[in-house]
Amino acid sequence: MDAGADFRPDLAGFLEDIEWSFRTHGGRSAAVVWPQGEASVVQALVAAHEGTESSAGETVHLLARDFGELVNRHVDVGYRTVPARHVDEERHITTDTFAVLLKGVVEVQLSPRSIDRPEEMGQIRHRLLVGEVLYIPAGFNCVVSGQHRFALIMELTLGNRGTWS
Repeated sequence: MDAGADFRPDLAGFLEDIEWSFRTHGGRSAAVVWPQGEASVVQALVAAHEGTESSAGETVHLLARDFGELVNRHVDVGYRTVPARHVDEERHITTDTFAVLLKGVVEVQLSPRSIDRPEEMGQIRHRLLVGEVLYIPAGFNCVVSGQHRFALIMELTLGNRGTWS
């Protein structure tokens, strides 16, 4: 079965929920999103990553293009794996990023890097489950820890305004 054909009706709602979170929190604070339609969208994205669907490139391009149009920004898509019980090195987030958990469970620890962030904004720690999306604004440090099994994350990073994939 081609997962790409099944997820398209749910993709619009999934991306609209993420876009709403960006409009609400964009540039100010991290946020967790529980988008509608996540089951079929996650299944299609995993299939695209594993190359098990005939239109893997089309699936990722469709997601990047549609999300880019919603937020009026260029969207780059990348995959990242986190081994079980592994703690990644701290990363400096330099552009607004959405982490979509596709497999496994991870714990994400965020801390603001900038003195421009409010004092009450301290570290944020969240256990991210499959189908959840974490918005990380530019200017945060991020550490991801794998839990009991391998995790797969799709990262959507936002580029310049007014252009999209």
